[in-house]
Amino acid sequence: MMNAIAFEHDTLRYLDQRFLPLKEVVVATRDYKRAIEAIKTLAIRGAPLIGIAAGYTVVLAARQFKGKKKNFSAFISKAINEIETSRPTAVNLFFATARLKRIVERNLAPCDIPELVFKLEQEARAIHNEEIENCEQIAQHGVKLLKQEFSHVLAYQRLTVLTHCNTGELATGGIGTALGVIKRAYEAGLIEKVYASETRPLLQGLRLTAFELEKAQLPFEVITDSSVAFLMQKSLIDFVITGADRIATNGDTANKIGTYSHAVSAAIHQRKFYIAAPISTIDFNIPDGSHIPIERRTSLELTRIYGRTIAKESFPVLNFAFDVTPYQFISAIITDKGVLKPNFTDAIAELASEQLQTQ
Repeated sequence: MMNAIAFEHDTLRYLDQRFLPLKEVVVATRDYKRAIEAIKTLAIRGAPLIGIAAGYTVVLAARQFKGKKKNFSAFISKAINEIETSRPTAVNLFFATARLKRIVERNLAPCDIPELVFKLEQEARAIHNEEIENCEQIAQHGVKLLKQEFSHVLAYQRLTVLTHCNTGELATGGIGTALGVIKRAYEAGLIEKVYASETRPLLQGLRLTAFELEKAQLPFEVITDSSVAFLMQKSLIDFVITGADRIATNGDTANKIGTYSHAVSAAIHQRKFYIAAPISTIDFNIPDGSHIPIERRTSLELTRIYGRTIAKESFPVLNFAFDVTPYQFISAIITDKGVLKPNFTDAIAELASEQLQTQ
């Protein structure tokens, strides 16, 4: 596996994904502000990986504190607020910071600062290890689902799959969510070929998913985002699976811009459309997708490619980083706790109840 992120010797190390696939650049830092900048600029990206990075960034901030204990709470609260404003859409980030906030609240009074920092690091590592295990569980549930829903097809042929953006090791710290399902399904003899949509404007499909598929030696082709409906019309795509950055309690799902278009195409052409994500991606506090904050990013992501200007920078640009796929277009949500099927409101409510009982 690629080591997209690691925390060793009080240092955060991450693979700077802005340079892939042409260069593999590993950055090492002990500065929490530099880690925040890495999240903002997509050097670190992918909802689960952002959550992992957020946990370690809190640890870096705690290690940088040099004042008196009475001032620690204000310092770490300010640092966590900076982390939380780095990427507003991926709820995994807030899931991680909430856990570390609880560690501070429960241990600030009885512990000295070094003990508290140690506990924060333990929690951050636990989040990392859990996400690795979550990926394996998602993959297992996904393979089982494919065997059930495509048994009539698999009796005589293997499947072709479309995925959007990047959901593999680079995005999760483990084998991946949607891409993890694809990898394990390929190993099980279920998948013939993967279509990776390019994912404009930052080309995560072309740069990152293709990079991972090539390393894993899976047969694939990269396609333009705009060709998906045509490929479905020609019966070249059997199903679609993507990741998610935030899932509302009715099943509405925010993911990389372009996902909604693929879901609509899948519905029109009667193809299954799956979401694969850990339950840390479900926002149990919002009823539907209208409550998901959608990040708008700089116009330079469209007008420049690798530093080269390809259009007038004076052009007005609307650059949403994500869109929301309504629950009606989603066939199933594959989580680490099992597969959720419509009615998603009831399925997610039951999952929330189970989570409360285990806390």
